[in-house]
Amino acid sequence: MIAKARWLKWHRRVGLAVAALLFVQASTGVTMVFRDAIDRVIHPELTVTPMPARLPVQTLVDTVRRAHPKATLTRAEFPASSDGTVLFKLKSPTGAQILTAVNPYDGRIVRDGGLGRWPTEWLFNVHEQLLAGPVGETIVGCEGLCLIFLAIAGTMTWWPGRKRLRQGFRVKLDGSNEVRWRTLHRAVGAGVAVFALLSATTGVLMVWKPTVRTVIGAPDRPAPKVAKQPARPLLPVDQLIAKAERAYGPAPLEQVRFSSGGRVIAVFLHSRRTIQPDGTAQAYYDDYTGAELGRYDTGALPASATFVEWLYTVHTGLWGGIVTRLILLCTGVVLAGLAFTGPWLWYVRTFRKRRRSRT
Repeated sequence: MIAKARWLKWHRRVGLAVAALLFVQASTGVTMVFRDAIDRVIHPELTVTPMPARLPVQTLVDTVRRAHPKATLTRAEFPASSDGTVLFKLKSPTGAQILTAVNPYDGRIVRDGGLGRWPTEWLFNVHEQLLAGPVGETIVGCEGLCLIFLAIAGTMTWWPGRKRLRQGFRVKLDGSNEVRWRTLHRAVGAGVAVFALLSATTGVLMVWKPTVRTVIGAPDRPAPKVAKQPARPLLPVDQLIAKAERAYGPAPLEQVRFSSGGRVIAVFLHSRRTIQPDGTAQAYYDDYTGAELGRYDTGALPASATFVEWLYTVHTGLWGGIVTRLILLCTGVVLAGLAFTGPWLWYVRTFRKRRRSRT
C-alpha cells in the first residue's frame, strides 16, 4: 500500500505538470491518424478527375517554381490514388512553410498557401514541435517521457492483482460523481496504458532519432551535397525518376525530395522488399550529371536501421492498417479525456479538503 501511495503521488504530480500539453498532443494526434481523409473532406478541390495520362513531373515542378520564384522547393508528395493531387512543399525566404497542391493531369494549382490555408498541416506542426522548431520538439520529447512515466505509475497504482483483475476495470456507477469519474479514470487509463506507452515511446525515440541511430549503430540516410555550377543546366526530374525505376524496378512513386539547393534529387519509390506499409526505396542523384550519389532501401537494411524506420510506422498506426489506426484514434481520445479528468479530480479532492479544514 505504501508503494502504491508513492506511485499515486508522483502520478498526480507529473500528470498535473503536463496535463495541458498532454491534452494538446492527444487532441492533435487524433487528427493526424486520418489526416489525408480529413484533407479531402475540408478541401474538396484536392480530389480531381482522373485522365488517361499525367503530365511530366518536371512540368509540375516548373509550375510551382513559377508560382513561388523566391521560395525553395523541398519535396513533392505523390498520391496513392488516381484522383489525388501532387503536394509540393516549399520554404519561403523567411523560413515559412508553403504548400501547393497541383492537379497532375492538367497542371493547375488547386490549393496554395501557408499553414493558415492547411489546417491539418498546422495541427501536424503543433503535434510535432508546438510551432516552436527544435525547442518545441524537445519539449514534446520531454512530454513523451512524462507520458511513459504516467502509463507505468498509473498501472502500478491501479494494479488490483491477478485474482481481482476484472474488478480493476469496474466503474462504480452507484456512488457519487467523483467516485464514478475516479473509477472511470482508473479503468480506462489502465485499458489504454499499453497503447499509450507504445505511442509515447515511439514518439520520444523519433524526437531524438539521430541519437538513437548513433547509440544502436544504425546507418543514416545519404545526405550528399553538390556544388553550384551556374552555367550548367539541371536535368529533368523525370529522367532521374526513370533511372531510379530502372535501378529498383517499376514501383509506385511516393516522393521526390530536393536538397543541396535543388542540385540533389532523391527519388522515393515504394519498396517491394519490405512489409513496412510506408517503406521506400530511395535513390539520390546529382541533378547536373545524373550520377547516382547513394541508395537507401528500407527493405534491405540491417536490423538496427529497420528498427528506426519502423518508429514512424508504429507511432502513426500504419503497421496494422485500419484496425491499428482506429485503436490509435481511440487511444488519443482517451488520453485527451484523462488529461482533463485527472486535474479535475485533483481539484475536486483538494477543494473538498480545504472546505473541511475551514469547518
